[in-house]
Amino acid sequence: MPPQQQDSQHLTETIGNQRVIARANDKNQIKIGCCAVKEIGLENFIRRIVLENDLRLTNDVVFNLNERGILYSWKEVFEVERVYSQCLGISDRLYNCRSYTLEPQQQLVYFLLEEYNKRIWSFLPEFKFYVVVFCHFDSERAVTKVEVQYDQMSFFLHCLGIIKMHRWVSANILTPIALRWMKVYKATGTVHPITFLANIGLAIWLLSKLF
Repeated sequence: MPPQQQDSQHLTETIGNQRVIARANDKNQIKIGCCAVKEIGLENFIRRIVLENDLRLTNDVVFNLNERGILYSWKEVFEVERVYSQCLGISDRLYNCRSYTLEPQQQLVYFLLEEYNKRIWSFLPEFKFYVVVFCHFDSERAVTKVEVQYDQMSFFLHCLGIIKMHRWVSANILTPIALRWMKVYKATGTVHPITFLANIGLAIWLLSKLF
């Protein structure tokens, strides 16, 4: 049985009591705090986090995965996450809710999640990643829509184990070149979207001639 499908009661770790900034008798008050939820596997995490915020799941949901795909049922969401993880060489995913904000009048709760990824092979580095999740719910507090937002390019660089090399190249090669180009471009006094696109076209043409 995959780790994501194991019984969650053996995988849950309570870090501390929930901290809420709100009046207990005001259901419309915005609440900000830490859910103190730590789970292995997305399904375990989702089912626990909705209980922490007095929400519930139905079979249907509009699940927007960083504008790269939209799923319409929780069954599909959990299945895609398990297969997707295995394809990327991820054996376990430990989800940790760092903070949340609940806005009852907007029927919205959003979370900052820390995702720790263990790998199938030892030569691939384990890594942490941060994700923002927006959950919309209806008047009966059933989750109807979820939006997941994260830096997808950085995530894949982490998966490939080359994020450190990418950061070094960006900081020491690409950024200095871009700054010098910006100063020259600004000095021409022609800063405009059209001239900017023209510069990009010129750069691509020059690179094609060199290589």
